[in-house]
Amino acid sequence: MRGSVGKFATIVGALCLLLTTSGCILAAIEAGHEGVLVEKPFFFGHGGVDPVPTTTGRIYLAPTTELIDVDIRPIQHSEHFDIISQENAPVSFDAFLIANVIEGRTPELVARFGPNWYVNNVKEAFRTFVREEVQKYPLFQLTTDPGTRARLQDAVEHEVKTKLIGKQNIPVLVNRIVIGSILPPKTVLDQTVQTIVQEQRKITMAEFQKAEEARERAERQRGIADRAYREHLGLTAPEFVDLRRIEVQKEIVQHVPNSNLTIIMGMEKIGINLPPVSASQ
Repeated sequence: MRGSVGKFATIVGALCLLLTTSGCILAAIEAGHEGVLVEKPFFFGHGGVDPVPTTTGRIYLAPTTELIDVDIRPIQHSEHFDIISQENAPVSFDAFLIANVIEGRTPELVARFGPNWYVNNVKEAFRTFVREEVQKYPLFQLTTDPGTRARLQDAVEHEVKTKLIGKQNIPVLVNRIVIGSILPPKTVLDQTVQTIVQEQRKITMAEFQKAEEARERAERQRGIADRAYREHLGLTAPEFVDLRRIEVQKEIVQHVPNSNLTIIMGMEKIGINLPPVSASQ
């Protein structure tokens, strides 16, 4: 009888073991991640978050156990801003919070803040800190002074670490805060570009006007010089025109063959005597 009872107990134990393991699920934890086990028993026992995280490797899970994968590597959370600066001028920029969950404390994070800890507990406060700090500065300083962004980053990082992460004891390490380039909105930039183009056009037109005026003055001076030269030679206006034409022709004698005859005939026309040309020439 006793042997029968022992045999029955063995069979029951084997069946229980078979039922327990037949629905197991094989899961894998990648490098740089931790697995948090959340037990959800069907009938009896205590559920909840297992305080010991699962590290890199493979693990068998019961059907009643949920595995939450938590990335413990540094992750960049980005936010875009279109806000008003100190003097009510609009500015646009991006801000980044780079942080990682502290290794070994992923079960605490999931139990207290959930896997979406950034969206649920950090995002809006981070945006508020950035907005309040940026609104302390005027537009020109925000967009042109490189040191302003460094001061903004330091101030926001201090606020996040002390008043947010530290105060709530969130098991997260803030690596750094980055404020991107701060610019006016695209519409303001377009207007600024148009203004610069118009100003440059005015400068170009002014320079062109100066060049035209200088050319006109040079032409007048040349005309005065030509008239004085003509009067000095005692030539009439048509004779002076012929002389100027001949002077131009003389400049091309070396480049145009057999052009001496035309020049000589022109000089004789206006009464300029030339020495005879030898046959050798």
